[in-house]
Amino acid sequence: MTARRWSLVSVIAVALIAIVVALFPGRAEALTVSGRFTDDNGHPLENGIEAIANAGITFGCNPPSNTRYCPDDTMTRAQAAAFVARALDLSDTDDDFFSDDNGHALESAINRLAEAEITLGCNPPANDRFCPNRGLTRAEFAAFLARAYDLSETSSDRFVDDDGHVLEGAINRVAVQGWTFGCNPPTNDRYCPNDRLTRAQSAGFVRRALELPIPGIVVPLSEWNRSACSRGGGRCTLSLVVGAGTTYRIDEGLFQVLPYRSGEEAAFTSGNTNFRLTLNGNPVSLSARPLRTSDAMAERAWVSTMTFPRGTHTLVAEWRWAGVVVQETTARVTASG
Repeated sequence: MTARRWSLVSVIAVALIAIVVALFPGRAEALTVSGRFTDDNGHPLENGIEAIANAGITFGCNPPSNTRYCPDDTMTRAQAAAFVARALDLSDTDDDFFSDDNGHALESAINRLAEAEITLGCNPPANDRFCPNRGLTRAEFAAFLARAYDLSETSSDRFVDDDGHVLEGAINRVAVQGWTFGCNPPTNDRYCPNDRLTRAQSAGFVRRALELPIPGIVVPLSEWNRSACSRGGGRCTLSLVVGAGTTYRIDEGLFQVLPYRSGEEAAFTSGNTNFRLTLNGNPVSLSARPLRTSDAMAERAWVSTMTFPRGTHTLVAEWRWAGVVVQETTARVTASG
């Protein structure tokens, strides 16, 4: 049994609250989790995506059904304009600022951004073009946000790879606000200013800038911190807030990368490999789903429903591999409302 061959994942799905925990750093994948889009489940930035969707800042990437978000696609300058225009509820304008966006589906958002002096254009010094379909860089998006919020100058120099960059000031102003942490976790001493911004990254920026509530669809390894989940060895502690008297769905699981190595199939399918859950020290009844397999993975999962009475509760989850507890998460649950 090695980290390369198998990975443990849990999804504590309390309605819209889910926590993804992986045994080995760098692997955080989710089982099926309910959310607005079908293609971001388990994505490290799914929280931000779902948050801006709930706020009406994004509708998706495949109209008219808009069931997908395309999280790893490059964000275009026009799409970024639409995000910012919706986020700030910018007023409409009759002015037409650029010559290359006429008839573009997002022309109105581009003009609203220009009217607010959040964008100047893409071809200085003339700046009569916006380049709507060009991919936006991480530095350019920092500039959009810094202008949009009129952020004050700062003497802070957060990153080592933007020194002398024309937009270094904007990058540092956004970093000081806590809207970006960098591009090379966990060190995060680099910003990657000229990398193309992905749609998922843009969601993370906007969610933090607007301080949108996290729907809690997924909090994977990459987002573990003091406010989400403090981890020591195979233990994780976090706090959740839920609605008192509301019924929530539990969907927990482990998966095994295929093909099996010697002894792994017997260990994975045995009764000693399981998930256990207690609420205030009392066992929670869980039903096992049938083993599901694909060409690359085998999945085991346990499901149940749970209602939290008003008050504070302790929810403890254990994942066992061949009888050995390999991960334990303790959630302090506050049920209110």
